[in-house]
Amino acid sequence: MKSKPKRASSAPRSKTTPQKVVEAPASAHRPNVNPVGLAYVLLAAALLLVLVVRVRLLSVPLERDEGEYALMGQLILQGIPLYEMAYNMKLPGTYYAYALLMAVFGQTTEGIRLGLLVVHLVSMALLFAIGRRIGGVLAGAVAASAYGLLCLVPAVLGLMAHATHFNVLFALVGWWLLLQYLEQSRWVLLFNSGLCFGLAFIAKQQGIFFPLFGALALAWASWRAVPGLTWTTGFSRLAIFGLAVLLPFGLVLLSAVFNGTFERLWHWTFEYARQYASAKDVERIWNNLTINLSNITKGVVPLWLMGLLGGVGALWVSPKLRLWRTQVLLFTVLSALCVVPGFYFRSHYFIAFFPALALLIGLAVQGWGEWLSGRVGRWAVFLPLGLFLALAFYGVRHHRTILFQQSPQVVCYRLFGRSNPFVETVEVGKFLRARARAGDRLAVVGSEPQLYFYSKLLPATGYIYTYPLMENQPYNEAMQREMIAEIERAQPRFLVYVNSPLSWLRQEGSPEHIFDWYNAYRLRYQLIQAVELPPKELSQYRQGEALANYQPQHQNYILVYERRPNN
Repeated sequence: MKSKPKRASSAPRSKTTPQKVVEAPASAHRPNVNPVGLAYVLLAAALLLVLVVRVRLLSVPLERDEGEYALMGQLILQGIPLYEMAYNMKLPGTYYAYALLMAVFGQTTEGIRLGLLVVHLVSMALLFAIGRRIGGVLAGAVAASAYGLLCLVPAVLGLMAHATHFNVLFALVGWWLLLQYLEQSRWVLLFNSGLCFGLAFIAKQQGIFFPLFGALALAWASWRAVPGLTWTTGFSRLAIFGLAVLLPFGLVLLSAVFNGTFERLWHWTFEYARQYASAKDVERIWNNLTINLSNITKGVVPLWLMGLLGGVGALWVSPKLRLWRTQVLLFTVLSALCVVPGFYFRSHYFIAFFPALALLIGLAVQGWGEWLSGRVGRWAVFLPLGLFLALAFYGVRHHRTILFQQSPQVVCYRLFGRSNPFVETVEVGKFLRARARAGDRLAVVGSEPQLYFYSKLLPATGYIYTYPLMENQPYNEAMQREMIAEIERAQPRFLVYVNSPLSWLRQEGSPEHIFDWYNAYRLRYQLIQAVELPPKELSQYRQGEALANYQPQHQNYILVYERRPNN
């Protein structure tokens, strides 16, 4: 008797069940429509775009920073301690990375660019993994794609193998390992995470904010995940992480002590670097920021707005993303601080911020897609994705000439102007290499370190840049005297003088002693090549008889000398 009512009462429920599914779908709050397949197609298309553009432009001549890194990597591969034959204010992480990449891909411009391609693809893969962990497959695919596109904007100089690419690589590895640790609680993951964040710092000092992010994210996530976490356990986690962060820097210092270069390393990377990064006047700071920000956002302003407004908003409207709000915002703020030191705001500094911006773009697509699908319909999940695709297509189309059409040499001129002799130093390097013998030395009077790399000649002076000699800082005159003494002591076979404002950046009040010395010292040498860079014409190369009674006709030129016999 009791079973009959049960059957009778179950009948209405079975009739109303389909209606309830239609009226209140399970996807109202978390849609089960997820364009995973489309996400992977997007990721594949982005990888293809990056491959096509970067492979096509493998032979774009090195610019100054790349020339510095390539020279330092070359010296490492020859077993010469850093800061012994070449000086700069950067910590050596990027130098060792260049040495590794050149050992694998070759000591050529193309080899360096191939190495950068690998670094960039790995960074995209890591950003995909992090984005997928936080927001899902679509968020990860959009984040990786956005990062690849943002680095292709010509003014960013993302095609060049700058130190910021290595800051980003190590920071993303560190974050990914930290996320793994928070799931698995394996100490080896925590230690390796700290180690990678430490490598992000020694790749370039501006990366100091990445290990700070790691420490704060670890503390916050541990406290949130384990409310009853003891002080002892929490301190132990941070101590292990902190020791791992400091290990790479400690090894750099120990290596310098062992090689006898500690004083020079400390002077350049801390004492001089502090002068270099000293505050500028407010007007100059504002001009640096606005001009460079305007250049790097051309064609992609809507993508920036999508990330900064849409991505941040998605952290509030999506219940799933809300759990990650603190960690994502921490990463965004501290990544932005990597752009600030020195207040130069140079365009390639923003590469350190791009992973955060790209992640926000991915979270905007994921979060707002979920929000719209719960209110409009499941199909609305595709609306933010469609918007991203349209904006990405617009950005690529805006820069299509450089990305797909112009030759590597023309691209170099477009990016750096005719006054920078980057294309010309390739030919000068070949010329020197063809004349040189084993053991010959080269002195470049100017800021063109790529000449040492191209010519494969050891520097006769550690001053591979002459910018510090011209800056209004307390070491400028002593630096000029030291550079002169080093060159005279080495008596290099070849001497190159670069007459270009951008190779010196002379300032009001800059000491002039180096120029007076050069005018007298060059008389010991014979002019063997002259290269002139007319502003709107092809560069002019003169050798042999064409140098008889030669006088420069343009503001920008390069003079190549060879030591006279018995001098």
